[in-house]
Amino acid sequence: MIRLPHIAAFWDNTVAKYPRARACLYRGVPYTFAEADAVVARLAGYLRAVAGVQPGDRVALALPNCAAYLFAYWATLRLGAVVVPVNIRLAGDEFAFVFSDAEPTAVFVHESLEGKIADALAAGSAAPHLVQVAQDSDVPACAAETAAAPVNSADPGIASDDLAIILYTSGTTGLPKGAMMRHCDLLFNVENAILAHSFRHEDVHLLAIPCFAPTAAYSLFPTCAYLASPLVMAPQPHPADLFALIDAHRCTTFIGVPTLFNLVIHDPALAQADLSSLRLIAYSGSPMPARTISALRARFPHVSLHNFFGLTETISITHVLPSADAVDRADSIGKALPEVHTKIVDESGRELPAGQLGELCFRRDNVISGYWRQPGRLEESLQEGWFHTGDLAWQDEEGYVYIQGRKKEMIIVAGQNVYALEVESVLLRHPGVREAAVVGVPATDARAPLGELVKAVIVPHPGESLTELEIKRHCAGTLPSYKVPQLVEFRDELPRNAAGKVLKRLLR
Repeated sequence: MIRLPHIAAFWDNTVAKYPRARACLYRGVPYTFAEADAVVARLAGYLRAVAGVQPGDRVALALPNCAAYLFAYWATLRLGAVVVPVNIRLAGDEFAFVFSDAEPTAVFVHESLEGKIADALAAGSAAPHLVQVAQDSDVPACAAETAAAPVNSADPGIASDDLAIILYTSGTTGLPKGAMMRHCDLLFNVENAILAHSFRHEDVHLLAIPCFAPTAAYSLFPTCAYLASPLVMAPQPHPADLFALIDAHRCTTFIGVPTLFNLVIHDPALAQADLSSLRLIAYSGSPMPARTISALRARFPHVSLHNFFGLTETISITHVLPSADAVDRADSIGKALPEVHTKIVDESGRELPAGQLGELCFRRDNVISGYWRQPGRLEESLQEGWFHTGDLAWQDEEGYVYIQGRKKEMIIVAGQNVYALEVESVLLRHPGVREAAVVGVPATDARAPLGELVKAVIVPHPGESLTELEIKRHCAGTLPSYKVPQLVEFRDELPRNAAGKVLKRLLR
C-alpha cells in the first residue's frame, strides 16, 4: 500500500480530488480547496522568494482565528518548513522568549498585534521577515509582492520524520517549552482523531477554539484536509455568534473547552437557536462540571458528547469517553485509544492494579521526540521507556481512567492526601458555584501541626450570594472532614495564563 508520506501531501491530495469542495469559511466568505490552494501557492512562493524560507526553517503564525491562518499553515508545510503557532494571549516577555527560541525566518502578524510583536522582536537578536495581515482581511496582503512563480504541488523532499510543528507549552510555572511534532506524529494523530470522533467527509466543523491550540494545529487542520471537510472559522467564541454560524452553515461538530460550554448553556439565545445540524459536541482541556454535561445532554439529546484527553507532549489524542458514558461517568477521561499505551504506577514505578491512585504514564512511542533546543529535557520525565506525566490518576475495572490532579498539587493535611481536583469536582456540584480552584496553604498557629490546609477559591454565578459556611456544609455532605476546605475565598474571576489555565500559585 502506498500511503501519503507527510501532512503536506494531505492538502495536495484533496485539492486534486475535491477541488470544488469547501475548505473553509471566514466572515461569510467561502473558499473551495481549489480557491484556497491558489492562495496557498502564492504565499508559498512569497515565503520562498521574498522571505527566503527554506525546508526546516521556522515560520511563526501570530494571528487570531482567520482564513489567513489556515493559508499560512499550509503554505509553510508545503515548503517543508516548520509551523510555529504563537499564542497571541502571551505576555510580552513570553512573546519575546518564543521568538528568541524559535528564531523564525518569517512571522505572519496581524495588524492588531504589530506593536506587541515589534517589542518582542526588539528584545531578541532575530530579525524575521514580517508578513502583514490586515484587521478584516481573509488573506495576507503580499500577493502583489510575490516575485517567484506560484509553488504548486512540488514535493520539497519532506520525510515522515521531519519536523512539522513546534508548539510551545503553556505551563503555569516557568517559560514555555517547544514541543516538536514530526509529520509522522501528525499522521498518527489524524488517525486517532478520526477514530475518536468518527470524523467524516460530510462533516462541517465549527472552529471555536484558537488556531494556536493543539486541537486545531494537530487535529482539525490536518484532518479536514485529509477528509476534504470544511472549517467554519469563528473570529471570537461568543455563544450567540457561534449559534448563528452553526445554523447558517449547518455545522455538525462543535469542539471547545469547558468554560465555553458553561457560557453556552447559560446564554439566553440558546433556547431559540437552531442547532439541529450538530452531531458531536466534544470538550477537553480541563474538567467539565457534571451539571454542564447534564445540561448539554438535556438540550442536545441526540448529539454525541465526547470528553477527550491528550497532552501537548503526546503525539495524539490519547483517551476518549464515549457519549453513552458522558453523564454517568462525567469525571472520567474515558479509555485509551487502541494504539495508545498507558500505565499507572506508584512512586517506585510499579504498575498499580485497578482502583489504586498513581501517576499516569505513556509509552515512549506515544510521546513527542523532544523539546526544541532543549536536549535532554524530555528525558528528565522518562523512566525505562515510559513518559511520566505528573498527572495522578486511577483506572476502574472496565478501563475507564479518572484524573485526580497534578502530583505537585497534592495537599497533605495531617498526613492525609487531598487531591485538589476531587474537591473541585464536589464544589462544582453546588448550583451557585460557577468556577472553583483548590490549593494547599501552610497551616499556622494552633493548626500548624496539620501541615497544610485546604483552601477553596470560589467564583459564584452572577447574582449568587454564597457564604463560607454554605460551601463547607456542601462539601461535608460528600467529603471526609480532612478534605473539606478549611479556608474559603470568593472572587469575581480566577487568575489564568495565556492558555486559560488557572494560575494556582496566585491563589495561595
